[in-house]
Amino acid sequence: MIKHVSVFTLKEKSKINKFVEMLEEVGKSCSLIVRSEVGVNMSEQPKVGPHFGDIIQIIEFNNEEDLIAYPTSKEHQKLLVEGPEMETVTAIDYRY
Repeated sequence: MIKHVSVFTLKEKSKINKFVEMLEEVGKSCSLIVRSEVGVNMSEQPKVGPHFGDIIQIIEFNNEEDLIAYPTSKEHQKLLVEGPEMETVTAIDYRY
């Protein structure tokens, strides 16, 4: 199994709830995804120390082929086209 973790920081914080809905829909509708979890940051951004993003999505895939296929899936492409503008996106993939 492979986990794909993304931390999103949006340019417009007013769009957080809509983007959460979009991410949750991708988790349900994309056949490549085994499991998806979405969460919104509940902590204040510290003045010094690590950067806290706005939203996290943790996706599980059965194998590397599904992970590689995900960015070109229609569900992921919809996020890119219809989703809000990002300040930053950080991601990591790992086997577990």
